Amino acid sequence: MSDSDKTYGFTALPADQSQDKPRTASPEAMAISSLQPPNTPLATRIDGYVKSKLDADTYRHSLRVYSYGCAIARQCFPEFELTPGSKLDETWFLTAMLHDIGTCDEFMTSTRLSYEFFAGIHAFDLLQSPKVAGGDDVAPREQAESVAEAIIRHQDIQEKGKVTLVTRLIHWGTLLDNIGVAKELVHPDTIENVVREYPRAGWNRCFKRTVEKEKRYKPYAMVSRIGGFEELIARNGAPGELMAKYD
Repeated sequence: MSDSDKTYGFTALPADQSQDKPRTASPEAMAISSLQPPNTPLATRIDGYVKSKLDADTYRHSLRVYSYGCAIARQCFPEFELTPGSKLDETWFLTAMLHDIGTCDEFMTSTRLSYEFFAGIHAFDLLQSPKVAGGDDVAPREQAESVAEAIIRHQDIQEKGKVTLVTRLIHWGTLLDNIGVAKELVHPDTIENVVREYPRAGWNRCFKRTVEKEKRYKPYAMVSRIGGFEELIARNGAPGELMAKYD
């Protein structure tokens, strides 16, 4: 493995999440102060761009996804070395914030691409061009490619082959926030702290509408491969479920 593989999260992991072996079966509660996003110039530039494009619900979802990925990696998989201030942390933040950029009204119906494919291409352009979204900070090509790879595959949930480390993080973060999967890897108090900081109310309905809109305009879209996805999203707020008190 090269240094850049580790730096930008290209480590290959089994696509089958059941092969993940966490270091602990009892993650501890984490305060929101230990899950703060990076404040590098590049992270700040992209955060500002995303906030200007996404609706408030999707923007907060992206921050929750980042937080959950950090919590899982730092407590259950310390070998990932997703440490605050590292290039991997910045790469993960950029991925989490840009993974749903293709769902905003401006882009959803202006492209025939599945929204995560468009998002990956757009993210690469944003990260490589300082003229897009303002600022002078450009991501190294390998970092931009890592972000694009993970975004394009963020709904490619299956058991064959391998995925990058950053793709694994986006799978964990999005599945947890959308349908409650992987909740055993995060202490309930950590989830409560994250949701208090980035309120979740309304997210189930917002994302369900996004999936329905994507499939209406693009019936061939990537999301169409996930059977019953809308029902899974809606059920995540049902009585007795982990997220019920938040939505």
